Amino acid sequence: MKKVTALAILLASTSLASAAGINESFVAQVGVSNTSTVGQTGGNNKQGTAQFGYKNNAITSQDQAGAKTNASGTLQIGAKNQANVGQTGGNNSQGTVQVGVANYAKTYQEGVQGSKTNTSSTGQFGYLNSSVVGQTGGANDQSTLQFGTNNNSATSQGTNKQGGKNSADTLQAGAGNVSTTTQGSNGAAAQQFKPFSAYTGGDNTSTAAQFGVKNWQITNQNANGATTGSGVLTAGWNGVDNSAATFQAGYNNGAITTQYGQHLFSAGNQSLTAQFGAENYANVSQVNGLNAQGTLQIGYKNDATTTQSSALTTVGANAAATIQAGAKNHAGTTQVANPLVGSLNTSLIAQFGAQNSAYANQTGPQPSSMSIQPNTQATLQVGYANQAYTSQVASASVSNTSVTAQFGSHNVSTVVQH
Repeated sequence: MKKVTALAILLASTSLASAAGINESFVAQVGVSNTSTVGQTGGNNKQGTAQFGYKNNAITSQDQAGAKTNASGTLQIGAKNQANVGQTGGNNSQGTVQVGVANYAKTYQEGVQGSKTNTSSTGQFGYLNSSVVGQTGGANDQSTLQFGTNNNSATSQGTNKQGGKNSADTLQAGAGNVSTTTQGSNGAAAQQFKPFSAYTGGDNTSTAAQFGVKNWQITNQNANGATTGSGVLTAGWNGVDNSAATFQAGYNNGAITTQYGQHLFSAGNQSLTAQFGAENYANVSQVNGLNAQGTLQIGYKNDATTTQSSALTTVGANAAATIQAGAKNHAGTTQVANPLVGSLNTSLIAQFGAQNSAYANQTGPQPSSMSIQPNTQATLQVGYANQAYTSQVASASVSNTSVTAQFGSHNVSTVVQH
């Protein structure tokens, strides 16, 4: 899909001009009521538009590029397609291909951060698809590919000079699917007389793939750094690297992933959600890095919620894995690790059957503790109408461990540890 950006170079390069400081534009229209508007200023902008069909509309605006270059390529074949592209500052590259009826694509890219580039690729094939992309600051990479009817995709990414990289890939095939991705990575230079106040942003990576009808997914990742303390004691915390992947196939599946982190060291959050069936729902929230989560649901009306949190000073990790296969399963995991030296919460919930429900709650050590206190929990249920509840709270120099396995039907298990 990312090769769609090659269209920008292919179409724009058809111009005979090549000298520095020159804007180049190529427009080809065949059909009825086609409209193309191109505005370029400042030089070193390249643009190409090709439209074939009925009532296609393409508007491209590229601003001051200076020594940098903006490249835009738009190809529309069909009826009533629309493409709006706005690029400023240079180092932006955009390619849009639309084939079908009443497709809509809008791309906005802004700013130059040194040698960083913004890259956007949009491909829509089908009927009444819509795609909206907004990128700022450079080091943003986005690709959207949609097949089917009434699919909608929106991507928003932002960075600054001290920020990391954002990468978002969206694939939708079917009807009525909605995908929203928001990613930010910002940092800051050191403040005057505060050499340790500098911080950088991490890298965000997001992949969303949806097949079916009326599936929706929302991914929000924050890799921004931040400062803590005051005066000369001000210290900078780097943003962590976030990685999220969502795959859904079926009807009315829903997934929400939120990741956020800051850390002195190289750390990251990883999230994977895969759902197959009808009306599955997964909600994942991870904070402050070194969290890892995986959720797989196969069946009907499954529900999985995972929440993980750790302190800024943590060198440990929260890890949660939820696997559900059947009908009307529910799994909820909440983990909080707040160690002063290091800590680890680990939870695994696996359910096979119908109407199973499992909930696990684990918290870190007491605030006065200086020891490593991992909580470990595992729940496995196979059968019908099983229920399991586990709650663990670790005190000083104490480590809780709980394992629950149920086979059969109508089983109930409750474990509480302090």
